[in-house]
Amino acid sequence: MPRRSTLAATTLWVAACGNSSATPLGVGSSGSAGPAISDGGGGAATSNDGGQAEAGPLLDSGRPEVGAPGPPSLDAGPLPPDPCVDSGTCPSGSWINVTPSALPASALRPTLNAFGPGSVVADPSRPSDLYVGPNAGLWKSTDYGSTWQLVNSTLQDAPRGVIIAVAGTAPATIWSAGYNVLFKSTDGGTTFKQTNLSVSLYSLKVDPYDPTHLISGLHEADGVYESIDGGSTWNAVGGAGFPSGGISWYPYFIDTGDAVGTRKTWFAIAQDGASAIMTSDGGAHWTIPVGISGLQHPHGNSQIFQNAATLYVGGVYGPGQGVYRSPDRGVTWSRVDTGKYPEAVVWGTPTNIYSMYAWACSGCNLGTDFETAPEPGTAWSSTAVPPALTIGPNSVAVTFDGMHHVFVAVMWDLGIWRYVEP
Repeated sequence: MPRRSTLAATTLWVAACGNSSATPLGVGSSGSAGPAISDGGGGAATSNDGGQAEAGPLLDSGRPEVGAPGPPSLDAGPLPPDPCVDSGTCPSGSWINVTPSALPASALRPTLNAFGPGSVVADPSRPSDLYVGPNAGLWKSTDYGSTWQLVNSTLQDAPRGVIIAVAGTAPATIWSAGYNVLFKSTDGGTTFKQTNLSVSLYSLKVDPYDPTHLISGLHEADGVYESIDGGSTWNAVGGAGFPSGGISWYPYFIDTGDAVGTRKTWFAIAQDGASAIMTSDGGAHWTIPVGISGLQHPHGNSQIFQNAATLYVGGVYGPGQGVYRSPDRGVTWSRVDTGKYPEAVVWGTPTNIYSMYAWACSGCNLGTDFETAPEPGTAWSSTAVPPALTIGPNSVAVTFDGMHHVFVAVMWDLGIWRYVEP
């Protein structure tokens, strides 16, 4: 079977769906902002020569699988081979443990109070490249998650949300959040510059059209924050209608098909209260969508999936546990699974939707509640996992090797697992 030859049509964002080159819109286009958070100076957390490379232009991923039009793609040539698939050593349709043997045992079960190596993110412009960290170091795979190498050991321990983010610049730009600090690399993770903050960021997301634009919730605190300068400064964006009572918010960019709309359209969900909400003006005003009033994410993890105008989210409380679907980019929602299982993380491909449950827990056998549904995501069924997989993911990255969609997940304290879609 021939391998597809270009980078276009290969990258599928789990939440924001794609990446493309666009002109930043500047301060005036953001929503109402609270007080700025000063970077407080900050030094460098570096290795090797301590310098930083300049970020080059973004490579567009094409994004046809999510149905959103984008600028012309840059042909990056053939995709690198997936050695595991090519050799026939990784059966499709099964979760395989790919945790590197050199990953520090302190991040893994059965160590007391081990919460895992962090989160996993795919490079939106290089389908073969994925990153896991920052706890136990920053690890990189260049073969779709099959094998891993330690690329930086200087990053600090951090809250266990999704606290790394990657922009598809050349070289890749990588952010890593710690306790009241943000680290940024413009050379693919070799060196990092440290920026001190007055808050702890918890759920980093990068605008798919602008690598200087980020949003995040806070660790165990209320609020959504935005940066329009690549992470140097952050502003609170809890405008009119923002509900009180939630903490550890996960905000997401919703791809509207263009840079202007996507910049201002966000979905956000909290834990321990409040409600899932949306904004279409960059946080100046917020509304609770129809059908998910009071929906929350479990402690420590959340992930949504977008396919064109359709969104999926997992949650608990509010209208009831399970997977919810919106056909209109978040305006209205309805539960599409049975509600038998709580759910947290949702991801997908052009043909199938997947969900698993977990929460930030050490040494816990919570189960995975693994559910799947063919598109259009309205008929769900339970799916078995290996007996050793006793807890679901902190996060799941979706990539494409030219023939198969590949899922790479950090299964909390059970390490890194990989799944090739049949």
